[in-house]
Amino acid sequence: MQPAPLHARPIAVIGMAARFAGADDVEEYWTNLVDCVESVSRPDEGESVPDDGVSDGRRVRAVARVDDIESFDADHFRVPPAEAVTMDPQQRVLLEVASAALEDAGYGGQRDAVVGVFVGSGENHYFREYVAPTEALAGRGGDVRITLANEKDFLAPRLAFKLGLTGPAITVQTGCATALSAVALACASLAAGDCDIALAGGVSLLMPDVDGYTYTEGGILSADGRCRAFDADASGTVPGSGAGIVVLRRDADARAGRDRRRAVIRGWAVNNDGGSRAGFTVPNIDGQEAVIRTALARAGMTPEQVGYIEAHGTGTAIGDPVEFEALRRVFATPNRQPRTLTLGAVKPSIGHTDAAAGVAGLIKATLAVERAVMPGTLHFRAPNPELELDSTPFTVTAETRPWDTEGPRVAGVSSFGLGGSNAHVVVESVTAVPAADAARPRQVLALSARSDDELDRMRQRLADRLTAAPAPDLATLADTAHTLAVGRARFPRRWAAVAADRDEAVALLRSPAEAGRPVTRWSLALHGTPDELAAMGERLLAAEPLLGPEIAELREAAGSAGQPGLTGLAPHRAGALAALGVARILRRLGLTFSRIDTPDWARAAGRWLAEGADPATLAAAVDACAGDDAGPLRERAGQIVVGPSFDLGEAVATAWRAGVAVDWTAYYAAEPRGRVPLPTYPFTRRRFWLERPQARLDTAGGAPSGSRGAEATSTAAYVEQVWCEVLGVQQIAHDAHFVDHLGGDSLYAVEIGARLNSDLGLDIPVDLPFIAPTIAASAAFLDQNLVMETSS
Repeated sequence: MQPAPLHARPIAVIGMAARFAGADDVEEYWTNLVDCVESVSRPDEGESVPDDGVSDGRRVRAVARVDDIESFDADHFRVPPAEAVTMDPQQRVLLEVASAALEDAGYGGQRDAVVGVFVGSGENHYFREYVAPTEALAGRGGDVRITLANEKDFLAPRLAFKLGLTGPAITVQTGCATALSAVALACASLAAGDCDIALAGGVSLLMPDVDGYTYTEGGILSADGRCRAFDADASGTVPGSGAGIVVLRRDADARAGRDRRRAVIRGWAVNNDGGSRAGFTVPNIDGQEAVIRTALARAGMTPEQVGYIEAHGTGTAIGDPVEFEALRRVFATPNRQPRTLTLGAVKPSIGHTDAAAGVAGLIKATLAVERAVMPGTLHFRAPNPELELDSTPFTVTAETRPWDTEGPRVAGVSSFGLGGSNAHVVVESVTAVPAADAARPRQVLALSARSDDELDRMRQRLADRLTAAPAPDLATLADTAHTLAVGRARFPRRWAAVAADRDEAVALLRSPAEAGRPVTRWSLALHGTPDELAAMGERLLAAEPLLGPEIAELREAAGSAGQPGLTGLAPHRAGALAALGVARILRRLGLTFSRIDTPDWARAAGRWLAEGADPATLAAAVDACAGDDAGPLRERAGQIVVGPSFDLGEAVATAWRAGVAVDWTAYYAAEPRGRVPLPTYPFTRRRFWLERPQARLDTAGGAPSGSRGAEATSTAAYVEQVWCEVLGVQQIAHDAHFVDHLGGDSLYAVEIGARLNSDLGLDIPVDLPFIAPTIAASAAFLDQNLVMETSS
């Protein structure tokens, strides 16, 4: 007997990203579902072929493919081209989707949280049909790099490595139930405290040249290229592609962190049908019923509370009746009224996405409970008579309709895999929490990218998002600025601007602008009379939440505590303390100053600041400040001026554009800001794809020789040639770092070292690229060893 499950701690869905047929992101996916768009490609349509879509005997040309899987932003993830071209495209696509999901949640930047990853993938067609035959025809085999780039075992660890995730990294494989099983495992890991945030989902991709399948009567694939879940004309499903990731966090932590809670997972369960069934691939009513009841029990909910079921819904002769009977046993309670529980399925829209099917259903259900909309189920005309739908509480609709209900909206999501693996989760709507009032009248919008082109695309996409959204109040704009600051990775090309409202922000984003230029040395100039700096302090105290605590701490150290702000202080003391408070804030935000310039009257305070003196000496330094002569000021590059018109936001924006690693967490420490979904990074993809091998290779299988002197004219040129051949690139800057810039690892390093030893007849360390991690450094190392070899 299965033990009664403990009630679950609610798990919030705080981010998501996806690529499915006809949709490059979640919003496109949702729009297609709501508009009842079918994303199955049928090459025969428009041609002179039978209406049933069957041609070439039993060949059905219908498939739902993800576009452009041949391309990948290898540079963004520091993957060498030689590795990218042999890597399972499922791992490449999921890497981009996982990165986008973290950004959607607002945790794509530096974070203290322990993040776990639970993912799975479908069959690796690319390795079987492209990589392995190419390697075999070239006479190669047993390359561990090929194994690492293609085995499912390394799917989750690769995400953890490339995204810097330190929690559990577990590859989950349960057939068609893979993605939803991964979600359930992630929820359990969060509930147990194994991680603070979790990525969960799956991927399954068809090859670009696949345009259909062979229909077999009695099989799981449709006779006419259409999936008709629970319909009288259902004959099977359609092959599909997709990748999806949800970002999960314990709901209590998500509330405390003011995350965007799309919905909460109240309960989850996984099980297996076991051996009491007719065959290994035959589904079992008892197992499916049990997994749904367990998930509901863990959620602490009754069947009557559920208003929508996102079914597995394959449209097969066996699968649909078994699934429907399990649902009927659970939800057809005496208290349930007819037509009060909507049954839906996403497979008629995007095909059967195999290992990604569960997350496709979960994302749909999450958006449904969040937006109070039930998308229609395509191709449903009349119910399968075996289901006896009219005698149950279920209804299926082909049209999208609003979800009107009293109280929270609750949905169940099912995913069942061949082999008897079953998964079910219970998703509930949440009440949106309004953004906290903005503490600052103007907000810093800060962006960074790897290139000027990507930076410009980021600016335009953010401007489009702000323009399309309802006019946000200042609180929403503040959350937008906060998300950009703390929720994105940092790159060399920088842009920043300060805006007071949405319209100003959009205008600044669309205005022509150059990326900031790096500044390595900074100076600080205190400028103005005591009265002017005191007035600056009063202005900033009203607009800048960081200054009040600084002034209070300085007043206490200077022996004048007891009154708030600058109240009751003489102008020279008020001006000096205001300037010192601002300077300390700038230091805490990440600016370091090699020089501090002050007017004569504030020289003692400037000296105290430069020396980092003990607080006990502050009173004397402030008392020594007197007079009204501000002195002349000549501004220069890399200088922050704290004067009458000083604005902290503008100073921070200037520092960010110039490459300063601004401590944004410290900048927002005094206000309870949240994270909101924003456009994610605009990847620059290139094609990394092998051609389908023919009977023999069209080109020589081995790598170019790389012997010294054939093409190289110097040691550095020779080293570059070897590095290029091993890493699969055409040119490498001689100061590019082997790991940081080129994504090199120990396997590539050993191959390079072995090549150098073999060609030059030396006995240098085989991990030379780690010892001398640039071409210039390796060349110098080789030259020194060649001289020693010659002299001996």
